[in-house]
Amino acid sequence: MIPLYLTTFSYTSEAWARLIGHPEDRAQAAQAYIESVGGKLHGFWYAFGAHDDYSLWEAPDNVSMAAVAPAISGGGAVSSFETTVLSDCR
Repeated sequence: MIPLYLTTFSYTSEAWARLIGHPEDRAQAAQAYIESVGGKLHGFWYAFGAHDDYSLWEAPDNVSMAAVAPAISGGGAVSSFETTVLSDCR
């Protein structure tokens, strides 16, 4: 089974200002990052509360997902980024 990952992140106020001024589908950018390591984006949801976004990913392994996280969070648009490895407990 291919591992699944849940990420949560929040945008900076500057990033929100850019998105409000020039709306765009940020899921497409996220999808490009994960596909570059052989993974897949399953969902990208904006939310109210502690985090601005919840995303569900699959990646070949933890190393691949670990390569994606700094690529997304290192651009300066994100104020927090957390990844949780999900396990199948069936």
